[in-house]
Amino acid sequence: MNTDYTLKWVFQKIYALFILITITFTIYSVYNIEVINYQTVTSWFKSYLNSFSTLILFISIFLHSNIGINSIIDDYFHDQVFKEKLLLIKNFFFAVLLIITIFSIVRLLIK
Repeated sequence: MNTDYTLKWVFQKIYALFILITITFTIYSVYNIEVINYQTVTSWFKSYLNSFSTLILFISIFLHSNIGINSIIDDYFHDQVFKEKLLLIKNFFFAVLLIITIFSIVRLLIK
Protein backbone atom coordinates (compact mmCIF):
# COMPACT_ATOMS: atom_id res chain seq x y z
CA MET A 1 0.00 0.00 0.00
CA ASN A 2 1.30 3.39 -0.98
CA THR A 3 0.04 5.81 1.63
CA ASP A 4 1.08 9.31 2.49
CA TYR A 5 0.91 9.45 6.27
CA THR A 6 1.74 13.16 6.41
CA LEU A 7 -1.28 14.00 4.25
CA LYS A 8 -3.50 11.79 6.41
CA TRP A 9 -2.18 13.51 9.53
CA VAL A 10 -2.95 16.95 8.05
CA PHE A 11 -6.46 15.87 7.06
CA GLN A 12 -7.07 14.44 10.52
CA LYS A 13 -6.10 17.79 12.08
CA ILE A 14 -8.38 19.66 9.64
CA TYR A 15 -11.28 17.35 10.52
CA ALA A 16 -10.54 17.88 14.21
CA LEU A 17 -10.78 21.63 13.64
CA PHE A 18 -14.14 21.18 11.87
CA ILE A 19 -15.32 19.06 14.80
CA LEU A 20 -14.26 21.73 17.27
CA ILE A 21 -15.99 24.53 15.37
CA THR A 22 -19.23 22.67 14.71
CA ILE A 23 -19.50 21.19 18.20
CA THR A 24 -19.01 24.67 19.66
CA PHE A 25 -21.76 26.04 17.42
CA THR A 26 -24.05 23.12 18.22
CA ILE A 27 -23.60 23.44 21.97
CA TYR A 28 -24.15 27.21 21.74
CA SER A 29 -27.32 26.85 19.67
CA VAL A 30 -28.77 23.97 21.72
CA TYR A 31 -28.05 25.68 25.03
CA ASN A 32 -31.36 27.55 25.19
CA ILE A 33 -33.72 24.94 23.79
CA GLU A 34 -35.63 22.26 25.65
CA VAL A 35 -33.99 19.05 24.40
CA ILE A 36 -36.47 16.79 26.20
CA ASN A 37 -39.30 17.94 23.94
CA TYR A 38 -39.36 16.14 20.56
CA GLN A 39 -41.12 19.01 18.78
CA THR A 40 -38.50 21.50 19.91
CA VAL A 41 -35.66 19.31 18.69
CA THR A 42 -37.28 18.70 15.30
CA SER A 43 -37.96 22.41 14.90
CA TRP A 44 -34.29 23.06 15.73
CA PHE A 45 -33.33 20.76 12.84
CA LYS A 46 -35.66 22.64 10.47
CA SER A 47 -33.14 25.47 10.38
CA TYR A 48 -30.81 24.93 7.44
CA LEU A 49 -27.85 26.27 9.41
CA ASN A 50 -28.43 23.83 12.28
CA SER A 51 -28.94 20.87 9.96
CA PHE A 52 -25.91 21.79 7.88
CA SER A 53 -23.67 22.22 10.92
CA THR A 54 -24.85 18.90 12.34
CA LEU A 55 -24.19 17.21 9.03
CA ILE A 56 -20.70 18.73 8.82
CA LEU A 57 -20.10 17.64 12.43
CA PHE A 58 -20.99 14.01 11.75
CA ILE A 59 -19.13 13.86 8.43
CA SER A 60 -16.03 15.29 10.13
CA ILE A 61 -16.33 12.77 12.98
CA PHE A 62 -16.67 9.88 10.52
CA LEU A 63 -13.73 10.98 8.38
CA HIS A 64 -11.54 11.76 11.41
CA SER A 65 -12.24 8.38 13.00
CA ASN A 66 -11.86 6.61 9.65
CA ILE A 67 -8.31 7.93 9.33
CA GLY A 68 -7.56 7.01 12.95
CA ILE A 69 -8.85 3.47 12.63
CA ASN A 70 -7.01 3.13 9.34
CA SER A 71 -3.75 4.03 11.12
CA ILE A 72 -4.46 1.48 13.86
CA ILE A 73 -5.12 -1.24 11.30
CA ASP A 74 -1.95 -0.36 9.37
CA ASP A 75 0.16 -0.40 12.55
CA TYR A 76 -1.11 -3.53 14.28
CA PHE A 77 -2.19 -5.96 11.56
CA HIS A 78 0.57 -7.35 9.37
CA ASP A 79 -1.19 -10.04 7.34
CA GLN A 80 -1.96 -8.26 4.06
CA VAL A 81 -5.03 -10.33 3.13
CA PHE A 82 -6.59 -9.90 6.59
CA LYS A 83 -5.72 -6.20 6.57
CA GLU A 84 -7.45 -5.66 3.22
CA LYS A 85 -10.56 -7.50 4.39
CA LEU A 86 -10.62 -5.51 7.62
CA LEU A 87 -10.26 -2.22 5.71
CA LEU A 88 -13.08 -3.25 3.38
CA ILE A 89 -15.37 -4.03 6.32
CA LYS A 90 -14.40 -0.74 8.01
CA ASN A 91 -15.08 1.28 4.86
CA PHE A 92 -18.43 -0.44 4.35
CA PHE A 93 -19.37 0.27 7.98
CA PHE A 94 -18.49 3.96 7.67
CA ALA A 95 -20.30 4.26 4.33
CA VAL A 96 -23.48 2.78 5.86
CA LEU A 97 -23.20 5.10 8.87
CA LEU A 98 -22.72 8.11 6.61
CA ILE A 99 -25.74 7.22 4.46
CA ILE A 100 -27.93 6.69 7.52
CA THR A 101 -26.77 10.00 9.01
CA ILE A 102 -27.40 11.99 5.84
CA PHE A 103 -30.80 10.37 5.36
CA SER A 104 -31.79 11.06 8.98
CA ILE A 105 -30.77 14.71 8.95
CA VAL A 106 -32.44 15.37 5.59
CA ARG A 107 -35.58 13.65 6.81
CA LEU A 108 -35.65 15.81 9.94
CA LEU A 109 -35.13 18.86 7.77
CA ILE A 110 -38.03 18.17 5.40
CA LYS A 111 -40.42 16.61 7.92
